[in-house]
Parts: sequence; structure tokens; C-alpha cells
Amino acid sequence: MKIKIMIFLMILAVGSLFSGVCLSSVEGDLQVLIPGHKTEITFQEINENKILVSAVDSDNNPVKGLTANDFIVKKGTKQAIITAAEVLKTRKDVSINYVLVVDNSFSMKQRKAVQPLLSALDEFLKVVRPFDNVEVVTFDDKENFKMDDYILRLNTFKSNNHAELKEFFQKSFKENLSDKTFLYEGIAGGLHLISKMPKENNKFLIVFTDGEDINSEIKKEVVDTKAKSVKNFSAYAIDFMPSKTTDEYLETFSETNGGRIWKATSAANLLPIFKKVSTTLLHQYVVEYNFLNPPKGSIAVNPSAITIEELTIIDSSPLLGYIFFDEGQSKIPERYKLLKSQAEAKEFDDKTLRNTMAKYYNVLNILGKRFSENRDASIELVGCISNRGEEKNKIALSQARAEEVRAYFRYIWGIDSDRIKVTARKLPAVPSTNSVEEGRVENQRVEIHSDSPQILDSIKSIYSFEAATSNEIKVKPNIEVGYDLKDWNIEILGNGQLLKSIKGQGNDIPAFSFSLVDYGLSKISTLDNISVSATMTDITGETFTTESANTSIKYIKRVEREAQKLEYKVVEKYALILFDYNSSEIKEGNKTVLDRVIQRIRELPEAEVNIVGHSDIIGKEDYNVILSLRRAKAVYQDVIESDVPSPERIVFRGDGPYNPPYDNATAEGRSFNRTVTITIEYATN
Repeated sequence: MKIKIMIFLMILAVGSLFSGVCLSSVEGDLQVLIPGHKTEITFQEINENKILVSAVDSDNNPVKGLTANDFIVKKGTKQAIITAAEVLKTRKDVSINYVLVVDNSFSMKQRKAVQPLLSALDEFLKVVRPFDNVEVVTFDDKENFKMDDYILRLNTFKSNNHAELKEFFQKSFKENLSDKTFLYEGIAGGLHLISKMPKENNKFLIVFTDGEDINSEIKKEVVDTKAKSVKNFSAYAIDFMPSKTTDEYLETFSETNGGRIWKATSAANLLPIFKKVSTTLLHQYVVEYNFLNPPKGSIAVNPSAITIEELTIIDSSPLLGYIFFDEGQSKIPERYKLLKSQAEAKEFDDKTLRNTMAKYYNVLNILGKRFSENRDASIELVGCISNRGEEKNKIALSQARAEEVRAYFRYIWGIDSDRIKVTARKLPAVPSTNSVEEGRVENQRVEIHSDSPQILDSIKSIYSFEAATSNEIKVKPNIEVGYDLKDWNIEILGNGQLLKSIKGQGNDIPAFSFSLVDYGLSKISTLDNISVSATMTDITGETFTTESANTSIKYIKRVEREAQKLEYKVVEKYALILFDYNSSEIKEGNKTVLDRVIQRIRELPEAEVNIVGHSDIIGKEDYNVILSLRRAKAVYQDVIESDVPSPERIVFRGDGPYNPPYDNATAEGRSFNRTVTITIEYATN
């Protein structure tokens, strides 16, 4: 800490009135006190919660044996909790940064003080640890050191190796003695080296000289200006000048900058003084503290308002007449919905099925119901194998798979066996690629064919569906931590009731999103408001809860809009299984469905129409994107060429394997993804 010398002397004058002295008395600045000890205190800030404190007694000797209980750290009226106080010498996590300015002028040789100084420096350097940093400045008659706009007559050396530093000093006094004393230049150069060090690091400037400065081209005012620009350092001086009193400038400079000066009256004094310097530096205290700052802050949510609208969904899902089997197995997998009796079959209602995959896993029941209602229709079951590995040439496995499906139709749905033809073959007539595992799994199937178009027609359902202007609420905590947090809890409430809580420990409270879809839009639509708040407890037990951030919920019901004769939104969705593996050809069996969609587009001239092509994940992504675009374009051209009104409202694109409608991890999902989806969106009253 740097203050003017006048303030320093005033503090010393009243030191006997107080138990501790701080060199920073401005309100709001950091203050360090040691009650019960008459000490002179200076300190450097290592980081936000750690300082390096020098405490010396009236004889300028370090005060030893202090503990955390001896220190008080304040900032204005706030007092910190001291968590640790250790001697710097024992702290391996705090390095010491030394800059030594050493007078190597010829007068040292004349005074026969070179060897005593080298011995003293050698003793001093023994305390340098491997993780400390040492930079040395000596005088040099040549101008070779640049500082700002000045060229100084100095020589510098950097090392933390004892042997290297010793060798440099010996060379400086035996080969590179200076004819002149450049004290001010040396101090300025040392300050310049300190200014290049990280601001948060502790730094010590140690100046040794045996003569007054009469040769520097810069003045002491330049040195003072430089010192004011350097942060977080302390200055110490060893005065070996022939005079009996300490040099006035060196004394003022060292004390102003948080250090002190020693007077060496003879060469024999050098060794004990340098020992005192090292003792003074190494017996400083690393004091760690935390202020009683409870956590504070706020929670932000986005958006602040969400509208949920009840839509009418008319969903026309394709019927995929494939049953996929596990490798080497002929039992129908458990993922398919199988009824246990004919009594259950009579209760089956496919109108309750809402989405494509739910309908697919009931495909045997949908087909069974259609066969039982359409007694003139017949079916053919074609059993297939992958013809690889354990299924190689096992035509009997193909037969067993088809027989398993026929048995289900016969015994659960009561379909006469003479209406069911069973065929066994190896690979399907139009197989997926057998070169990858995904393709082989798709070939392990039973295909269901029928001579009646109604049997394999698409499956239509009408249901209500909630759509929101945003499917998530983004939560961003803005928290200022005082002490480290012990734990925290974020609560998401709906109309005052807990919807979700997120808990954690430590200072890192991440931003996150609350998914309305995962929770259920139908549940969210019953709420008027969602509020989010955070509660934090720090290591001192202080607790803080933010104010709630709110998102209002508005729900628009279809029945309410109908009653007011207002328009409500309708979305018709058609997913057409039009394509075989690696194909963009529209098969004849799907043209009936496509003609039906085209008719709907004609009937709804104001509706927006989106045609999107998709693909599975087998093969290269770039190729699949092109393939999906060809599929979408084939459907788009059929629609446009059918002379529908306002063709500019119809758009198409190919998504390839991206944004898949169904799960590519399953054989059925990949089959459904070889599709084009058509969405018709309009408003009606």
C-alpha cells in the first residue's frame, strides 16, 4: 500500500494510542489491525480474499508467533472472518518475487567490501525457493536497458537458481565493476521490472548502495512517479554509504512504499543485515479472510408470458405392414401391443390411438379388426430373414415368423386360415442393405400384403393437441456470492405449487431451461402463473432467497373460441410411407393416399402446406439429404401438376436424416423415416 510520507509519520505518531496500525485509512479501503500488539503494519493484496501482512515491532523486528486470532481485517464498517494466518516461509502456494538492485560501483572494491557483500548475498539467496522469482539489477557504464522513453545504464539477470545468481554477482564485481553510481537509474529499472509482473503477485524491491547518486541522468522525481504507477509492492533499502545517518531519500522511498531501511556502518554489518532482510520478508503473514457478505442477486426468466392454444389435429398415419423380429427369433417382440383374448379384441378401438408409433405398435390389432370387418379380403404373410450370421439359409425361420403372425390373427381375431396365405423366403423382395447392422435388422421381418386397398389404408385420427408460443422457460440466475455457497435450491412453482426443484452445491449456479413439453403442456395449461426463485445458504449459515421471476400462462381452449364463433387452428398431418430403401419413386399403392391429400389442399385454398422429405440414417448424410429432397420434390410436383389453387402457398424441402419424425434407433423408426410428411395448417370456425 502506498501513501504519502506525511500520513505515514502521523500514524506512527499516534501509534501508541492504538493496538494496531493500518497504512490505509480511507473509508472503504482494506484495513488490517493486530489488537494487543504495538506493531507497524503494512500489507499487499494477493487476491480478493488473501493478503500478505508485514508486522514489525518498535525495533523494526518482525513480530513472530501470530495466529488467525490476532488479526482483524476490515473494509469500512465491515469486519471479515479470518480463516487462516500462516508465515510466508511455510506457504508453498505463495511465491515471492524479489527484485534486487545491487550497487556494483568501483568504490565497493576500494572499501574492500566486495567479498563481504558477496557472502551476504550468498546467504540471502539461500532462502530463495524453487518457486520464487528473482531479478537482479546492477550498474553498467553502457546504456543498454530501455525503460519507457529512457535508456538506462544497467545490467539485468533473472533466475531462481542459487548457483546461477551467485555466478552473476561474482562476475558483476570482478569483471563488470562500474566506474559510476547510477542509483536512481537502478531503482527506476527495478520498478520497471516489477511493473511487468502480474499485479496480484507480491513483489519486493531490495536496494543496496554504497554511495549517493551523482551520475544518473534521471532524477528522483522520475523514480517517484514510476513508483506511484506500480501496484502491490514493498521497498526495502540497505544504506552502506560512508555517512553515519541513513540517506534521506532512501529512507523516505522505502517507508513510503511499505518497507524500511537498514544502515550498514561497516562491511562486517552486511551479512547480519541481509539476514534481517530475509527474516523480515519470510516472517510476513499470509492472511486469508472472508467478509460477511451474504449472497444476493436475482433470477431472470424468459419469456415472461406464454400462450397455449388447443389445436385440432387430424392425423393421417401410414400403415406399415411390416413386423420386425429379433435376430434368430420367431416370437413377436414385446414392443408390439398383443391382446390376450378375443374378448379384448372386441373392445379394441383404434380411434383412441393418437400418434403414428402408437398406431404402428398396434398394427396387428388394426389389421385384425379390418380383416374381421371386411370378410371378402385376404392377406398374404411373407416371412423373411437377413440371410446373414445365424440366419444364413434358414428358410424355416422365415416360415416360423409368418406362422407366428398367422396364429395371432387366427386365435385372437378369429380370421379363417383359408384367408391367410403364408410364404417363406430369404431376403425381402425389396431388401434394405445387408452390409450394415441396421439394414440386416430391417430384413428380419414379416411383410403383410392384401388384395384389398382398405386393409392397408392409412389410419386417421382426430384429437386435441396443445401448442405453446414457447416450449420452454429459460432460467438465468444472476447471483453475487459473498462467502462460498454451501448449497442452493431453485424452485419452480405453478400457481404456488411445486412443479420442479433443482439443487446443488458450490458457487456455480448454472442457467437452465424448464421444458413445458416434458412436464406436459396439458398440465401447464391449467396454470395462470409459473414463478421461479432461488434460495442459497453460504458457509457461514447466511441464507438468501431471491424475489420470484414470473411467467404468465394464457390458455385458449377450442370450445371457447367455437362458442364465441372465433377462428381456431386446425393442423392436418399426413405421413406417407411412399419409398422403399434408397428410392424416391412413389409406389402405386400410395397414390390413392396422395390423391386424397391433394383433394384436401384444393378444398382449403387458404391453408399453408409444407412438404418435407426425410430419410433414415443408413449411408452418407449428404447423400441422404439429396435423397430426401428428391422424395419431397416428387410429391410437390404431383401436387402442383394437379392444378391446386394458390400454388405459391405450397413449399417443400429435404431434411435427410436431420430432425427425424421417428426414432432411427429402431427398424420401424427407420422405415417410417423413409417418408414425406405433408402438413396442412388453417383456421376455421
